Amino acid sequence: MLATLSLLLAGCTTQSAPPERPYSDAQIKQFALEMLSRSNLPYEDYEKIRRALMNPAHRMSNAIKDVEATAPADANRS
Repeated sequence: MLATLSLLLAGCTTQSAPPERPYSDAQIKQFALEMLSRSNLPYEDYEKIRRALMNPAHRMSNAIKDVEATAPADANRS
């Protein structure tokens, strides 16, 4: 009985899904360009956004480390 219960429980366990990898910058850029090409923007707006995607003028990040690095040191101690 114990062996049967063990086999039954072992069969019920699910395999964990492999961890998903984050998208690369190139994949994100390609997706953005594809979405832009499907938009119905006027030509001037389309070109402005396309230029911004192709040649970004500044670095953008949503990393917590970047936010914490800009916070004053005294704010972390409170």
